[in-house]
Amino acid sequence: MAIHQIIYKKRKELGLTQEQLAAYLNVSTAAVSKWENGVASPDISLLPPLARLLKTDINTLLSFTEDMTEQEIHHFCEKITTLVREKSFAEGFQEASEKIHEFPHNETLLHSLALLLDSLLLFADLSVDERHPYEETITVWYQRLSASSDDKIRNSVDYIMASRLIRTGRYDEAQMILNRMPDKEEFMRSVADKALLQVLLYEEQGQPEKAAEDLQRMLLSSLNKVQLLLCKLADAEASAGEMQAAEHIAEKAAQMTPLFDLWPYNAYVASLQINVRKQDADETMRLLKELLQASQSPWDMASSPLFCRIRKDPPEKSTHPEFLSQILKSDLEQDPAYDFLRNREDFKALLASCPS
Repeated sequence: MAIHQIIYKKRKELGLTQEQLAAYLNVSTAAVSKWENGVASPDISLLPPLARLLKTDINTLLSFTEDMTEQEIHHFCEKITTLVREKSFAEGFQEASEKIHEFPHNETLLHSLALLLDSLLLFADLSVDERHPYEETITVWYQRLSASSDDKIRNSVDYIMASRLIRTGRYDEAQMILNRMPDKEEFMRSVADKALLQVLLYEEQGQPEKAAEDLQRMLLSSLNKVQLLLCKLADAEASAGEMQAAEHIAEKAAQMTPLFDLWPYNAYVASLQINVRKQDADETMRLLKELLQASQSPWDMASSPLFCRIRKDPPEKSTHPEFLSQILKSDLEQDPAYDFLRNREDFKALLASCPS
């Protein structure tokens, strides 16, 4: 509970009136009313006598002794998502902000809500000026989390902040963040491979199905990383003017998809990057049509012996047709890299065919 709820609850339990509380603390009745309505909070010097009067302690008064569980945070994030979609981003943001104020020391809550609202803001029907205050507040939250003692939270936030700084041309600040982030390979060399040890334990316990399930997850994670690296490498070579090398790498990325039973959408990403850079309008349009068609078919993991044991997992949001179509349409409409297609009728028709 928030402090205003605790004051009201404890006062009622003790049978005190607002006037009695005000008289004891030498404040006005209006001040007590504001505290209980959440309009204002007691001055810090009043907290000890207030706690004594309400027969509680300061930790309870400030909600330091209770916290949200991970399950509660998950359900609250779902509630915020529904609120934004059915009402408005402003209402969802306001309710999330109030929850952060209620649990100011819960970094897991702050991290979850910052990531969620940052993502929802991408699709909010708001102008640049309307987005700005929300972006500023989310940035402040990220800055708070960048000092977290939790390595996972801190590194996650550092990655986001560095990415933003790179996109906005603030390269020196991005480099400062990168310098403090741990090198993944160096970190992994210093840590025992828990995942493989778990697989070994399952095998020794006669649970090969569980061992196979964990191995499938590890394989999928590794394949996704390889495809991402190939796409980045193809783009880097194209940027360096080595177009032949870029096309060869993009072809390898495309070949991975059927070879390892991956989502067909992935087969077109690297080639699309290169043809957009070349401004090859006809080939870019062909790839965009293939990409859009692939995006409408969720990945059927159950059909592959490589991933069939993890088919019961909730589908990745990034492979959900509705979410992906929104991302794709937003990119096509806003990315200046596609300006060379703006006057083509087939490009306009493609945009119109993208589900909103």
